Amino acid sequence: MGRITAIAVTAVTIATVLSGCSISRSPYCQAVEDHQELLSSFDSDRSDAGYTAYARALAAIAAEAPAETQKDWKKLADVTQAVVTAHTEVGFKLEDMDSKSKREGLSAGDIESINAAYKAFNDTVDQRAAVVADADKTCDITLK
Repeated sequence: MGRITAIAVTAVTIATVLSGCSISRSPYCQAVEDHQELLSSFDSDRSDAGYTAYARALAAIAAEAPAETQKDWKKLADVTQAVVTAHTEVGFKLEDMDSKSKREGLSAGDIESINAAYKAFNDTVDQRAAVVADADKTCDITLK
């Protein structure tokens, strides 16, 4: 009887430990999960507020990311915030980019500044691919 009780207690202990592992996520994977919906809709909100939210989400994930991809997450956060900053510095809202009449009011220097930020943003194809692949591999989370 004592042996059966010991086996039952051991089984319950192992089951408890294993179930705790299956529901516990690393801080990195939790951060990715917390921001999955926002990041999967990236670029659907082309506004200062939208890009600021994207930059904050990317920075939050970068803070928890493993060393192998941390620089990629940080680069994405930085270039996304730089787009907002470029717009703010020239006094032109990101959401006004679709308005030809409003764009015509920009100086050549303003356009150059905004274009430089977009170029840096668009040059992150490798980083975007790396973080999407890592979120899938490490966290089993699919980012679109």
